[in-house]
Amino acid sequence: MYSPTQPIETDIVLLGAGHAHVEVLRRFAARPEPGVRLTLIGREPETPYSGMLPGLIAGAYTHRDAHIDLAPLVAMANARLIVAEASGFDPDAGTVAIAGRPAVPFDLLSIDTGGIPLMPANAGPTNAGIGVKPIGRFLDRLHRLEADLPAGAKIAVVGGGPAGAELALALAQRFAGQLRLVLVSASAEPVAQAPAAARRAVRQALVDAGVELVSGVTATALHDGVLSLSDGSFIEVAAALWATGVRGPAFLAASGVACDPAGCIRVTHDLRSISHSRIFAAGDCAALEGDPRPKAGVWAVRAGAPLAGNLRRAATGRPLKRWKPQRAGLAILGLGNGRAVGWRNGITLQGRTVWQLKDRIDRRWMRMYTEMRIPAGPGPGPSPGPSRGPGTAMRCGGCGAKVEARILSSVLAGLPPSDTFDLLANLDDAAVLKPPVGKLLVQSVDHFRAFLDDPYVFGQIAAAHALSDLYAMGAEPWTALAIAAVPFAPPAKMHADLSAMLHGASAILHADGCALAGGHSAEASEAALGFAVTGLVDSGKVLRKAGLQPYDQLILTKPLGTGIVLAGHGRGNAQARWLLAAIESMRSTNAIAARIGMVHRPRAGTDVSGFGLAGHLHEMLTASGMGAVLRLAAIPALPGARALAAHGIESSLAAANRWPLGDVPDTALLVDPQTSGGLLLGFPPARAAACLQALQDAGLNAAIVGEVEPARDGQGRIRLE
Repeated sequence: MYSPTQPIETDIVLLGAGHAHVEVLRRFAARPEPGVRLTLIGREPETPYSGMLPGLIAGAYTHRDAHIDLAPLVAMANARLIVAEASGFDPDAGTVAIAGRPAVPFDLLSIDTGGIPLMPANAGPTNAGIGVKPIGRFLDRLHRLEADLPAGAKIAVVGGGPAGAELALALAQRFAGQLRLVLVSASAEPVAQAPAAARRAVRQALVDAGVELVSGVTATALHDGVLSLSDGSFIEVAAALWATGVRGPAFLAASGVACDPAGCIRVTHDLRSISHSRIFAAGDCAALEGDPRPKAGVWAVRAGAPLAGNLRRAATGRPLKRWKPQRAGLAILGLGNGRAVGWRNGITLQGRTVWQLKDRIDRRWMRMYTEMRIPAGPGPGPSPGPSRGPGTAMRCGGCGAKVEARILSSVLAGLPPSDTFDLLANLDDAAVLKPPVGKLLVQSVDHFRAFLDDPYVFGQIAAAHALSDLYAMGAEPWTALAIAAVPFAPPAKMHADLSAMLHGASAILHADGCALAGGHSAEASEAALGFAVTGLVDSGKVLRKAGLQPYDQLILTKPLGTGIVLAGHGRGNAQARWLLAAIESMRSTNAIAARIGMVHRPRAGTDVSGFGLAGHLHEMLTASGMGAVLRLAAIPALPGARALAAHGIESSLAAANRWPLGDVPDTALLVDPQTSGGLLLGFPPARAAACLQALQDAGLNAAIVGEVEPARDGQGRIRLE
């Protein structure tokens, strides 16, 4: 998580999680730059290594072998991670657009999104055309293709360069005769630019693998299973995989940044755009002016170090350095069955030893990004306040430490309006509301510091968490007042962070019919957000903690483990997919669970939050004069929570939460403090099963986790089974 130790002066946004950008993160992790904040915007939580793609397809590598998990890497670099797909960027305004949320501002933007294979206009997904890039999407499509195609179907690989030839050989090994393969090459033979000995080795491997070769033609169209070729002939195929040259994503040229005819950003030897000084690019989406390099992963890998250095220099006002890429690199192409051919400077070698060399090189490169670790310590905690040196003005505290009025006014003006409540007066100091006749007001407040890199997502979670107390009492949300804090920074950065938090919160509040009626903002040493919320409930329908009776069934409506996963993320030990699952759970409100639960008339209820399942159940049992038994095997857990707990990772509050359970071992999930946790509801046995079924039918990961019993050993007693 990003924890500033001084005011943020420069925002570097890394758009795309390509090979060069993972090296930028690694280098900033090794040597942070004070006052510089990195934000990675990645389409997927893991980034594949292109050098291992053929081996992954052939079965030589697992998914984990060939992918870099972005969450731990970003945590090492003290950067922010936004898992989303950018729809464009404005180089003049300095913003990256992401659908459905505020734009992400930047001072420097580096682009490493990769390229898109050159395909005929009518060869897209609806016509069974599949581009090999972006790799993540290609792998998803390949898995679906494998499941859908009948035995004996023919697949065309279009592109006779090293990527196409190696892909065809990997597919031949993967499908092992179940499907027919044809390689379509525009050149007279595959890998035409390689030395003669390498060309012969590749051609022989393709023939031995049973791959049909169609050379000297280009694919011009794909329609209704017919792949048309430039010589007027055609091939009937079930699908075609394009491993041809690449073009830049359309939004690059649309931004106004200078691009080459293929839509790739034109950069000088310092990897900076020739037209916009704060835009950098590397990898397949970049075109080096006057010194082009092949669109291959090896050049993106080599661009990582000079890109990191020049981003650091640009951020600190120092002259950039020229990158001098070598003229030729070592090329190694997998031939399948544990063999490979390699060439450089006209020298060619092939055999198992060459494959072992490639494997060793690829695994060594991956280890640089997968075996980094944050030094052991107490774990994440409050960051020190912004540093103040000579000449730095003291920030106001007695004045309320308010965010500048112009910033606040601009942020509020940009929030979506709400008409879900009766606002009698729009005053500067307070909102005046008229409660509906016959309704009781239920009020609660929650507030915490930012624990995630993405302010928009943090805003969503903060709002969902605040609403939980209302749902736990059977109330419908009505209004919310925000309490927001952002670190001092230049006005534009404070505006961006505050806007992102409140937009995220507004999306959750409005979806649940809750109006954001106002609030308070202030400067602080770190970002924080909370809400005072008000709900409405009919008299006589307030759900309380007391009321449980013997044999009542206890239903938990969300899996546990948010505290463990967040602690793991703070230490760089949580896989990105674990973090994303926790985020999805935390930003989902308890609206559906509460409405279904109230239909089935629970005797008592609460929400599971900071005191963990054990602590909040103890409150219910004490209020009811009861005991309970919890069945450990029935308790749902978030992905990765149990694995992290097994390695001793826990939230800082977990130890204090253990007191209701005594010294019983293996209780990590039960004492884990939950952010935006689920509801814990008690039902008579006759109603519990029907409620559980309704919750599960609605898509909730709910479970009956225990049973109430008489307080034989004292009220509040919790037994474990």
